[in-house]
Amino acid sequence: MSIVAVHANWDNWVYLHPYSAGQCWGVDPSEAACVTAALAKKKLELTHILVTHHHADHIGGVAALQKRWDCKVYSPDSKRIDGTDTVVEDGDSLVLADWTITVMAAPGHTTTGVCYYCMCPAESPVLYAGDTLFACGCGRLFEGSAETMYRSLQRLAALPDQTRLCPGHNYTEENVRFALTLEPDNAALKQMLRFVRTQKEFVPTTLGQEKQCNPFLRVDQPSIRKAIGLDDPVAVFAELRRRKDCF
Repeated sequence: MSIVAVHANWDNWVYLHPYSAGQCWGVDPSEAACVTAALAKKKLELTHILVTHHHADHIGGVAALQKRWDCKVYSPDSKRIDGTDTVVEDGDSLVLADWTITVMAAPGHTTTGVCYYCMCPAESPVLYAGDTLFACGCGRLFEGSAETMYRSLQRLAALPDQTRLCPGHNYTEENVRFALTLEPDNAALKQMLRFVRTQKEFVPTTLGQEKQCNPFLRVDQPSIRKAIGLDDPVAVFAELRRRKDCF
């Protein structure tokens, strides 16, 4: 069953993930209207909402959708995410039909942020990364340190290469252009930029591709360390994030 990527706000992605006939879970519904329209178009019932973190552009539609569908809301932070039915922690899991959804703590962007790693025997795994990991980028450090975010990203990078990445925002072209300032001869990055510029909708990527392109997952590479002028991986990451903030 195909994942439905719904464009919301200016650059958010909301995801609807069908798991059985006519039923789906949703991830980070920033707006209710666009999600409701997508559900009607695809003839899907929303049974669960998975929230990665508390920022308004990821939870703005939760209350209206919860009222409309009487769906269960899973989040890592009931104090900052109204309507939470179940508070999730690292290692928790939820089974929906053939899918097993595992919670991965991912502090850095926020202190309580999580990602959802979803596995099914018949399909490639999926990572809903919120604002922790983007296509060719990562989230800003609003509540965590560079070391905390570095550790979170290293954990995500250890997942299988075939894992499909579903990030919370569409920053891909800007991220690729930034990465090319560091590795201008990276053939995978050049190809990714050409592909991104032909796409108007969701740009698919995998963790395997990210390990070839994403500078925040490549801090151990000589080309990145040379561009930054540092060797310690956490220091390299911190400088990468500082430069990206100003890009």
